[in-house]
Amino acid sequence: MEHSLDTLAAIFTAIGTVAVAILAIWGDWVRARLVGPKLELALRDPRGELNTRNDGKRELYYHIEVTNGRKWSPARQARVMLTEVEKKIADGSFVRDPLIPLQLTWAYSAAAGEMLPTIVANQTCDLGCLTENGDRFRLTTYSRPNNFHGFIIAGQTMRATVVAMADNVQSLPLCIEISWDGKWSADSSEMQRHLVVKQAS
Repeated sequence: MEHSLDTLAAIFTAIGTVAVAILAIWGDWVRARLVGPKLELALRDPRGELNTRNDGKRELYYHIEVTNGRKWSPARQARVMLTEVEKKIADGSFVRDPLIPLQLTWAYSAAAGEMLPTIVANQTCDLGCLTENGDRFRLTTYSRPNNFHGFIIAGQTMRATVVAMADNVQSLPLCIEISWDGKWSADSSEMQRHLVVKQAS
């Protein structure tokens, strides 16, 4: 009996030693996975949101909802990065455009003036917009390099892949597919026939 207790004690000591070594080496990784923030992305509303600009023109905005599934662990200095843009070609396949990752704008960020917020529960990010009588749907990024092709014109389809990042977490990627036939309507149900924005499978 005493020998068995000694053996069990030795086993638990060995397990404890290994656990301490693992935490010493990968402690930050373990804590991040178990108790760190957990960011998830989703298309907010496939119908978009109609806004009127100061000049009277209407714009249809589409948004991404960024949710932190662990509210007790804030995601610090968060941003949503556009990591990939693909355009559909004649045979139905998608071809990737060259792209340096760009940050999407936070919804209403002009008023808040904050590019890197801390997310406790959720935050809304602009995906893209179409202006009434405009000739293109464009993705809304803070900067637009000369070679940036994050837009579509009538009859085109693109896929945009985005990732939420913070100092202490990164989300899984989300791919959004956008198609537009070139028509405009202020009626959301009618507009869904012309501008289709959906999460890609």
